[in-house]
Amino acid sequence: MLITSFTNSSSSTLVKVVEGIKTPLKFDGLNFPMWKVEMTIFLRYLGSRVAKAVTKPFNVPIGDEDTWSDIFTKKFDANAKAHYVLFQSLNNDDIARVIHYKSAYEIWTHLVFTHEGTSQVKRAKIDFLCS
Repeated sequence: MLITSFTNSSSSTLVKVVEGIKTPLKFDGLNFPMWKVEMTIFLRYLGSRVAKAVTKPFNVPIGDEDTWSDIFTKKFDANAKAHYVLFQSLNNDDIARVIHYKSAYEIWTHLVFTHEGTSQVKRAKIDFLCS
């Protein structure tokens, strides 16, 4: 089995390649801000549509795949890739929290809300640290 890793300047592994398949850095539940940046870079590496899949809501269309437009098929594929990458990178606790979501956007939004909180919570943390 061939395993190759690519690292950033802080020596954390950004991408692991196992037999030609790229896998993202695992999120261990700690240091979410750093993981979020690294995951954003990894999603961009997979393509702009994949990166956009976590920032734009996505609804699975009704009907047969053969009737979908080319654009919608590309959006569906990008969502599927982002969804897969997110699941591959999460720990079991986070997977249990997001397993029912149908889109990468829903998963990403849940993770951000869970690990960063709302803007009101962030402001309260900053106020607490500054006082």
